[in-house]
Amino acid sequence: MPVLTEARFEQYILERGLVSEEDVKKARAVQAESRTTGVVLNLAQAVLKASVMTDGQVRRVLAALKEETLTPQTLQIPGIELLERIGRGSQAVVYKARQVSVDRIVAVKVLLSKTARDPEARRRLVQEARTAAKLAHNNIVQAIDAGEVDGYPYFVQEFIDGTTLYDELKRLGHPMAEQRALEITVQIAEALAHAHSRGLIHRDVKPKNIMLTREGVAKLADMGLARQADDAGLDEVGKAFGTPYYISPEQVMGNPNIDSRADIYSLGATFYEMLTGRPPFLAPTPQQVMQKHVSARLVPPDHVNQTLSAGASEVIEVMLSKRPEDRYATPEELLMDLRSVAAGQPPRIAREKVGMGAQLLEGLAAGDQVRPEDRAPPKPANPLALNTLGWILLVLLALSVSLNIIQTFVDLV
Repeated sequence: MPVLTEARFEQYILERGLVSEEDVKKARAVQAESRTTGVVLNLAQAVLKASVMTDGQVRRVLAALKEETLTPQTLQIPGIELLERIGRGSQAVVYKARQVSVDRIVAVKVLLSKTARDPEARRRLVQEARTAAKLAHNNIVQAIDAGEVDGYPYFVQEFIDGTTLYDELKRLGHPMAEQRALEITVQIAEALAHAHSRGLIHRDVKPKNIMLTREGVAKLADMGLARQADDAGLDEVGKAFGTPYYISPEQVMGNPNIDSRADIYSLGATFYEMLTGRPPFLAPTPQQVMQKHVSARLVPPDHVNQTLSAGASEVIEVMLSKRPEDRYATPEELLMDLRSVAAGQPPRIAREKVGMGAQLLEGLAAGDQVRPEDRAPPKPANPLALNTLGWILLVLLALSVSLNIIQTFVDLV
């Protein structure tokens, strides 16, 4: 193990609490003793001999350190020239690259070795590539190729010169302007409509899976959890697929018979965060967050951000209904209301589903204040409408005028 790698090995195991400073001293003492025997141990071997780490721990640390040094020069993908690393997650690293045959800039996702050893993770990567390849839409990140090299599965896709919605919200640090949030939500709803028309459900719509180009175009990414809508998914019964802050109640409960309404719910949770600056439900643990999706009452978005239009709030509340049958039936229905709100018109379908009167009664029962815009507008004043006293005065005035006319006529005679 080179000296630089040894120093990094020591730093890595200390930072992650795998060993203590005292443990490292023991390993260094074993290492020093080995020099006297002529069989010099590196630090990885020394921590094993000192019994301060297990063989499995050491192997995982060495694999992680190897991937830290994974560069475009050490990873050769046929027909692809890796240019630079642009992202890294818990399961994969993403490179900016050039597809040599057509001189096109692309993005390459490479599974890390720990994940690559997992058959399920490998299956998901292949599934993501095959699923995305079935789709062709301006608001969906295009799939190009997939394969494996040196034990690393990879997936080549369209390169997005921009950022994620997650990073954009983090950069803003406050709720997004309503019109911009509507634009993004409309585009992702169109992407879902396209995917659903081909029988695919995304199952993990969230800010990190929405890319924003420099031109402002929103694109849905990461089809790794997507599956055919007609796939009964019996092997998924009881399993919660999705991300806690955005997962639908039926996914939390492990219902295998989900449909497009699950994606509508997740998009609603994302829309809610765009307009309020926070996810719809917060709790100390992921399990508690997911339970709130199932049973907790939603705080209406316009109670969090009082500058929102009533229409945007109504659309979100329908999208985030607990029961799938209370949500929009399809992305196409959702798009009708989103476009109406964007044009300054009321969301007809949302109002039919919820009903303004029911909303007002619920708010009053919960002790919420009724917003001025939710109150019935006052009837315009009718200049001819008079109260009882007004009519009496008018009759007396008419009698008075009549008597005056009669008196004048008598005087003339």
